[in-house]
Amino acid sequence: MSHAATATKNDAHAAAPKATAKAAPRDAAADQLQLLLMLAGDWLNGDRSHAGEIRALMVGLSPVTVPVNTDVPHVSQAGAVLSCTMGNWLGAPTSYSYLWQLDGANAGTDAPSYSVQAGDVGKSATCTVTATNAAGATVAPISNAVTVA
Repeated sequence: MSHAATATKNDAHAAAPKATAKAAPRDAAADQLQLLLMLAGDWLNGDRSHAGEIRALMVGLSPVTVPVNTDVPHVSQAGAVLSCTMGNWLGAPTSYSYLWQLDGANAGTDAPSYSVQAGDVGKSATCTVTATNAAGATVAPISNAVTVA
């Protein structure tokens, strides 16, 4: 094959558009499972053969952050029951606690609903929600106030 023929053949390949590879989105749950399996395997076998892979996965996992409230809890009344929403949260809370107050005094319940007592009528009811995860706990701003009927 002549030099001219080789140059033409190479030029044809050089002109072809190159495909760009996009990285697939990370699957955090799959990464966490893979990390757990490698850690367990290394621990059971008494070796560090996966240390580099484990380090790479640890960098890719997003750290757990304390919950952040994005929507304040809301109190409503239906009959003799007050209900408090948990609000909306970032940071993947794993549990919620509720503090009910009547005219600013603790009502003594840790539930999203409160059963109205005869002496509660006319009082102002509010609810404060605390969200918790592995990184800590955050108290949401106090809910709206509802006059107990």
